[in-house]
Parts: sequence; C-alpha cells; structure tokens
Amino acid sequence: MKKHILILIFILTLPACAKTITGEISKELNIDRHQVIDSQNNIPIEGVIIKIPSKNFQTKTRKDGTFDLKTQINSPTIMTAEKSGYKPYSLTLNEIKSPIQVSIEKTTPKDIIVDTQMIHIGDNSFSPRSANADDFSIFSSGPFYSKDFKINLLKKSEELFLVIGSIIGIDTHQAQKLGQSKVLTAHSSPPEIFFNGNKIAEIKINGDNQKIKIPFNLIKHDKNNNLTIKSGKNLFKTTSIDFDDIEFTNIFFEIK
Repeated sequence: MKKHILILIFILTLPACAKTITGEISKELNIDRHQVIDSQNNIPIEGVIIKIPSKNFQTKTRKDGTFDLKTQINSPTIMTAEKSGYKPYSLTLNEIKSPIQVSIEKTTPKDIIVDTQMIHIGDNSFSPRSANADDFSIFSSGPFYSKDFKINLLKKSEELFLVIGSIIGIDTHQAQKLGQSKVLTAHSSPPEIFFNGNKIAEIKINGDNQKIKIPFNLIKHDKNNNLTIKSGKNLFKTTSIDFDDIEFTNIFFEIK
C-alpha cells in the first residue's frame, strides 16, 4: 500500500482575531467579517459562490470579498467555495465564533478537475452516532464512485497528486480514537482509492485537503485514466455486507 499525505485544517476560535484558511497554512489577522481572498496577492475576490450543502445554504461574496454565513453550525460541516479560474475549495467547519478568511488558489493549465459535486457512497444505512451523520446532504449512489478523465503527457520530472477537498462519515477505528466517530460497538474498514484498477491508498480519518501521490508507472499518458473510490465495510457485520456511508467533494489532480 502506498503511503498518502494527509493535511487537516482546523478552525481555532479566537476572541479578537480571525484565521486565514488555505490548503496548507493559516495565519492570524484582524478582520470583522468572513472573507475570501486570492492566495497569491491577498486581493479580495468578488462573486465566489459559498455553499453549505447539508444546510441547503448558498451565498456569494461581495466586491470586498466578504460574505455572511446565515446558518447555524454546531457540528463538523462542509463549506465549499467556487469561482471560475480557481481550484475547487472546501473546508470542514466546526462552531464559528470569529470571522474566517479563506484563501483560494488560481488554477493552472495542468490542473485536472474531476468533480466538484457532493458525492455520497455507501448503502444509506448508518448509525446516528456515525461520524458527521447529521451533515450528510444527499442519498448514496452506491458503494463506490468511479470517474474517467484524460491525462496529457507528463514529463518524468513531474508528479501527479490526487486531491480530495473534504471527506466525512468515515467510521474506522482510527476515526473512533480521534472522537470523529461515536459508534461504540463496531468500526469499519477505511475507504480505498484505486487508480486504473490499482489500489494506491486508504483514507482512515475524516479531513480536508487530503493529497495522494499517483505512482508514475500507473499513469496512462494522453489517454483516459480511471479513479475509483470504494466505501469501507463494517468489520463486525457477519450476516451481510454493511457499507460505511461517507460523503466527499472537490476531486481534482495537481501536477507538481
């Protein structure tokens, strides 16, 4: 099994300042409203679509990049930010008591956007104590997700990374130990990631901006490639298969 790189983003509540949230770093600053800025030049971005799918909430940023979250958030909840010309962005929010500043990054010609929709896989049968069960926003499409996409010819010096913007609902033993899953009597195997039919990773905990390096020898250059994500299974169920229900969004590939 190939190792995967995991980056988790947490919002900290501070009484007199906010947090700038990006894919990899955060810094403190003084602002009084939620805001979206360009990661390269820190200029506010107008017209970014902000969504919280589980709350059926949507808004847009103003000319100064600010926006309001007119919905109550008291448990881990996915927020997405969409703007043409920028990479898909999502963040798992907890209770918000101070403004946040989201920093989004422009796309490059080499980025491959696979899917920006919210995706639910599993069997629609899960405990209310399952990780993020209250935040599920759609019904399952089945126990796995599969998508074909084309990759242009890469140089041998270039590396391909799969990015999963946000993923919730994972009920593995590791997720239980972190307090993400409240299920007491069982746990599931982790979701599995397959690239062109080859298993390349497992995702054992919920989080944001999870990156997985794709082995160069598995890439089909200038041809269609396939990404498949399979749901985990309840390891304590013996009479029938019980798939772990999970949701994820913003699937894309970066070339470094």
